[in-house]
Amino acid sequence: MGIDKRQSRPSKKRTTPSSVNPYIRVLVKIYRFLARRATCPFNKVILKRLMMSRTNRHPVSTSKLALAMRKKVNKDNIAVVVADVTNDNRRLFIPKMRVCALRFTKMARKSIEAAGGECLTFDQLALLAPKGSKCTLLRGKKSHRKVVRQYGAPGKPGDHATPKLGNRAGAHMRGRKHEKARGRRKSRAWKVRA
Repeated sequence: MGIDKRQSRPSKKRTTPSSVNPYIRVLVKIYRFLARRATCPFNKVILKRLMMSRTNRHPVSTSKLALAMRKKVNKDNIAVVVADVTNDNRRLFIPKMRVCALRFTKMARKSIEAAGGECLTFDQLALLAPKGSKCTLLRGKKSHRKVVRQYGAPGKPGDHATPKLGNRAGAHMRGRKHEKARGRRKSRAWKVRA
């Protein structure tokens, strides 16, 4: 007796992380175990985000963390970010908060600890809150990525997409002609008409 094949298209859900970083791979093992054993969805969400590509793990600034954690509901909670935490020089005061993230920039760690806060790793979080109690999951904005500037057609009228110059010779020369490159002027391949 044979096994009936899956009729719909195959699952595109990631089962392993694309990252070769051994730290992330160990975290995936920990949170896969917790997701299976604990009934709450918190660990499943973290596991899913750990397996995302780096471009889909958007960084969060310390100012965004401060805004999210100043709400009464989140006052004593641990801010959990499955990405990098970066520093925001424009914000002078950061409240005392506990933050768990994959990575902290040097200045972000300094400013959080100077305010009396704490920077945690995910293996520490697994011991502190295995079910995600008193934790607030946060993530950065997709549109804040550098690559988003290049989405769209660079020559289309009204579209503010920047031309994708890549690693070509002279790509570092972002001058008068290069900012208005392909599709924007006749001397650079073509020009899109309105």
